[in-house]
Amino acid sequence: MILNLMVKYADADLDAVFAAAKEHGKRLELNANPQRLDLNDVYCAAARQHGIPIVINTDAHSPDGLDVLRYGILQARRAGLTRQDVANTRTWAQLKKLIGRT
Repeated sequence: MILNLMVKYADADLDAVFAAAKEHGKRLELNANPQRLDLNDVYCAAARQHGIPIVINTDAHSPDGLDVLRYGILQARRAGLTRQDVANTRTWAQLKKLIGRT
């Protein structure tokens, strides 16, 4: 399960969110839509420091919406994330293992 945070719009205790995500084996979503781009680069970097994988999501509602993926990649790069920090850069076999489906 992916935890989607609307940190731009919510007053959240992010330390508690990161701790809960880590405890429960959750990944956090970076919404690549340029109107959202949440988690921002600072929070993505903090998630990385907590060992929480990020999932880059286009939030596309049609094939035309997939072109915003590059904004999510740029946001992740600003955060210092590498391929190893982003869950959906893995192969399907690796991703199944990460989410506990073998």
